[in-house]
Amino acid sequence: MRWIRGILSLVFFSTSAFADWTAVGAGDYIASAYADRATVQRSGAMAKMSGMYDFRRQDFTPAGLGLYSTVVLREYDCEKRRVRLLSSIDFAGQMGTGAAVDRSARAGRWEDIVAGALDEAFWKIACKD
Repeated sequence: MRWIRGILSLVFFSTSAFADWTAVGAGDYIASAYADRATVQRSGAMAKMSGMYDFRRQDFTPAGLGLYSTVVLREYDCEKRRVRLLSSIDFAGQMGTGAAVDRSARAGRWEDIVAGALDEAFWKIACKD
């Protein structure tokens, strides 16, 4: 079962450079955030959507590999206004390009959506569009 999820994640994220990224929020001196509206999947009160953080300066993985962008898959509880990270891939290039230098496929804990925060902007796209 794990290998199936891994393959699906690879297929899902392999198209990140070709996604139709929509800017979320104004961006800042650290990173700009984007959502891929085409990846929204809804099931009842739950939604999943791909997002990306494109860093202005190079960041590094825990292993010391350079990265310029991170593509994430998050799950949103539209009724309870919560979010959790399902998986992420760090890329050596900007906007999800270049080699994948790190991956994580562990579901994170649920966190409440804070009014006015960037997560709320993502939640609105995933749950309201």
